[in-house]
Amino acid sequence: MEITENAIYDTQVFKYGVYHRENVKWLQNLAFYREELTYFLTLQDNVKSKNTSLEVLNPVFVFDVRLGNLQKESEELLLHINQEEWSFEDDALGRDFLLGEEIYDHHNTIRERYQAFENEFITTKHEFYKFLSKVL
Repeated sequence: MEITENAIYDTQVFKYGVYHRENVKWLQNLAFYREELTYFLTLQDNVKSKNTSLEVLNPVFVFDVRLGNLQKESEELLLHINQEEWSFEDDALGRDFLLGEEIYDHHNTIRERYQAFENEFITTKHEFYKFLSKVL
């Protein structure tokens, strides 16, 4: 019976480790994405200052909204990931490292949001560069 209890304990500790490593990677990536978004907004301001035609300003407005949404989502993801990291220690110690269903569901929600953010970031980045190549 003790082998089974140890196996369950080891599995739970392993899951915390996997979630932690995933969070660390997401935080590193978010730092990069947030830096890129700042750079894109600087480029966007440059385009605005040099162009006054509606042909250019309309897409600029669309990118302002998209980049702003990405910034907001990156801030929310940063907050959720950090909150999850802070809660791991308390939750794990309080339950003898038994991973609860809430943590599993919460982490999967963060994963889905992160993946959606990353996909939108990549799509927006490529479209933005395509737009910049036309106007700069």
